[in-house]
Order: sequence, then structure tokens, then C-alpha cells
Amino acid sequence: MLLSTAMTATELKKYWHASPFVPFNIVLPSGEKVPVPHPDFLTVSPSGRIAHVWKKGDDSASIDVFLITAVETVRHASRSKGK
Repeated sequence: MLLSTAMTATELKKYWHASPFVPFNIVLPSGEKVPVPHPDFLTVSPSGRIAHVWKKGDDSASIDVFLITAVETVRHASRSKGK
């Protein structure tokens, strides 16, 4: 589900602190999607201006929160029982 809104640190924190947490992608103006699979992979600066996301293999991305164009929640299909 793609949720487009004027992004602020407060809006981003709604996804980050959701209970239960639902993995999401941060969508950038280029169309690149930065996955946030768990709340521990994201932090936001005290000013709320910069989001830092840890990626696979110790790579990371620092993102200007005001440049986030959308948040896309990621729901994985559950596995069938008995397989």
C-alpha cells in the first residue's frame, strides 16, 4: 500500500513506532525504495531532519526527511500450512 503525504519526522515516526510494526519502504524522488524491515534499522536525528536507515551488509542511507515522497507498507503473504 502506497501512502503519499507531506513527510515530516512526526509522520515518519507513525510508521516507525506502529504497534505492531509493519515493514515499510521509504520512497525517494528518484523512485528508489529504501526498505525498513524492522524498527531497529531506522533512526531519526533529534531535529527530525535526517533519517538514517541501515541496509544489508552494514551499508546505510542518510535521507533528508523532507525529500521523502511516500511511504509504502510491505505486507508479506503468509505461508500455507501443511507445506
